[in-house]
Amino acid sequence: MITLNYPEIPAEKRLVAATGFFDGVHMGHRAILQNIAEEARRQNTKSCIVTFWPHPRVVLGKDAEILRLLTTIDEKMEIISKLGIDYFYVIPFTQKFSQLSPMQFFENILIGKVGISQLYMGYNHHFGHNARAGFDEISKIGKKLNVDIFKTDAISYENQKISSTNIRRLLEAGDVEKANAMLGYDYCIQGIVVHGNQIGRTLGFPTANIQPNAYKMIPENGVYAGIVKIKNLEYRGMLNIGLRPTLNNTEKSVIEVNIFDFDEDIYDITISVRILKRIRDERFFASLDLLKAQLKQDESTIRKIFE
Repeated sequence: MITLNYPEIPAEKRLVAATGFFDGVHMGHRAILQNIAEEARRQNTKSCIVTFWPHPRVVLGKDAEILRLLTTIDEKMEIISKLGIDYFYVIPFTQKFSQLSPMQFFENILIGKVGISQLYMGYNHHFGHNARAGFDEISKIGKKLNVDIFKTDAISYENQKISSTNIRRLLEAGDVEKANAMLGYDYCIQGIVVHGNQIGRTLGFPTANIQPNAYKMIPENGVYAGIVKIKNLEYRGMLNIGLRPTLNNTEKSVIEVNIFDFDEDIYDITISVRILKRIRDERFFASLDLLKAQLKQDESTIRKIFE
């Protein structure tokens, strides 16, 4: 997959394209990506994703402080690169860009720069100033500009539409298993390992404290089974997300993982954790001995999940 940044121009023209933010690259997004990849192969041309960074809400100041994303731009690129897409085209989202009308965006960028011949859309996708153009208006613009427009219908899981918003709600509730089913892969937190207070080590459960991207969506506080990736090697582990009430030493959620059968210095290294299953709520314990006993039980529970 070739990554291009506006105003670069792809080597080929008449691309089969889809545009959107694609947060999470979930199963609904994948249906669109599969459509454009297959159609591009059928036409002997190339497929292209046209996306934006940063998120429009960050630039426009629309509740940016509560915005949480399922994927960073790098995570998004990594996922999409495995789906048979030829071009990943990134447009810097700015105040000036937000003022473009649907026709300007279509004519000046999608045709003028990217060079599309067909555009595939999600069932609820809009674009242009104030995101005012939906499928009907975009279809009219496409007809004027000789570009075919196609809509991909919504996909549901257990009678619930698959969407980035619904996946965030599931993660907020700690239901990572259902969120993973909608994503089509295990939700992942990635970040640099930073120094903590090392109390876990004194309890026999040393942890790596992860500092993720500030806008990354973090699941509900609790204890989870996870797969830790370090330098392309994977290890099983026990992930804790929360305020550590027994230790009473933080006002902000901490993300820490005890990596099974592992004892190496990984400070300042970027690691990732695929989150598989939530096993319990975060709780207060009256003593460190009670906390240690619970951690031993948690480890046993999680090792059985892996078995």
